[in-house]
This record gives sequence, structure tokens and C-alpha cells, in this order.
Amino acid sequence: MSFKLNTAEILGTSSDHVVDIGHGIFINTQMVDSFQQLKHEADVAGFDICIASGFRNFERQLHIWNAKFNGLRPILDRHQRSIDTSSLSEWEIVQAILTYSALPGTSRHHWGTDIDIYDKNAVPSDYQLQLVPSEYHQGPFNALSNWIIKNSHKFGFYLPYQSNNAGVAPEPWHISYQPLSSMYQDRLKQDPQCLIDCLSQSNIAGKQSILENLEYILTHYVFNISSPNGITL
Repeated sequence: MSFKLNTAEILGTSSDHVVDIGHGIFINTQMVDSFQQLKHEADVAGFDICIASGFRNFERQLHIWNAKFNGLRPILDRHQRSIDTSSLSEWEIVQAILTYSALPGTSRHHWGTDIDIYDKNAVPSDYQLQLVPSEYHQGPFNALSNWIIKNSHKFGFYLPYQSNNAGVAPEPWHISYQPLSSMYQDRLKQDPQCLIDCLSQSNIAGKQSILENLEYILTHYVFNISSPNGITL
């Protein structure tokens, strides 16, 4: 697979690389066929894979980040408990957010290669999706989770957040199309300055702490993920 990646795609400031596959869900144009194949095989196995979140641009990720930093949305720890940030430093708040929310400009959802999925067949139509580990380990999506672990690699997908040793908490709902996402990740590694410039020009909350600790953030929260074979990189 060979095509040119531009900085805007890497940072989520462009949507030229994604396409609407229905219900306002956008994914990378280069992975549509593979996703449809995955969805078809899952359907044969009795699952109705739906996407809860696909492409998410920089501005949307920035909105989520700033809302959490400013106390307008809860920040959860690895046990799904809300964190009291009143006594935390700016840098500690940044780290707490990074457990479940990516730094704008580094989210894998920017690339359109990563999606959050659930099984529509497993829940009633009025079910309120939470995207928490308990839904996928003991809850309604446990069967889908097990099927994804065993079968997603056949279609080029894997789970990048499945290790407790990584900075980001495990996310059994988050799958990535490896042939593309590895290319985006490598490009970001090669050109971190584009991220620095983007963040410097933004109104991101906690900017000073983020920029001062950006190398640490990239090492521990962006590039420290599980590989397709389940080993933390």
C-alpha cells in the first residue's frame, strides 16, 4: 500500500482522506473494503458491528480535551472513578486526561484508521453505550470482544490499546487498521515539529505543561502501544 500522507491528515486538520459510510460515521477511504469484510464475517458469526466513533478531527478532540481540563467533563481513572483535580498540578491533570483521551493532534481517530465498535445485536435499541472495559469483559459485548481478538487480524485490524503497561488504559472497543495506521504513526514520529507548531498555535488548555513534556507524552502515551501481535511497542 503506497500513497502520500500530508501533515493535515496526520494532525486531523483535514478530512480529505475520509468518507461517510452512513449515519455520519467517517473512516479512511483506504480501509472501507477491509472494514466491510470484517463486518460481513462478524455478521455471519452473529454480530452486528457498529461504529460508535470513527474519524474525529482536531477541533473535536480539542473540545473534548479542554472540557476535561476545565472540569466540564469528568476525568476517569483506570477503575472508571471520577478524579478530583482540585489538588492536582497542571501536568498531573494532563497525565490524568491522557489515560483515556488523546492529545489533540495525536489521536489515532484523526487518521480515520481507528474506530470504536460495539455489537448492536447484543443490546436493546435504547441502550446507552458507555465504552468502558466492563461492557467488553463481562458485559453485553464480551462475545464480540473475544471474536475480535481471534479474528480481526484476518482483515488487517488489531487492538492498539490492550496492555496495562501502556500509558493509555486498555480499550477493548478500539480497533485499528494496521496497514494504514502504522504509516500515519511512523510519519508523526518522523515529524514531531508539525505537532509542536499546531499545538503552539491552538488554544489548548495546559499548553505550557504539554509543550514542556511533549517528548514524554509521545513516548508514553502516543507511541507506547500494543503491536499487532499483542506486544507493547
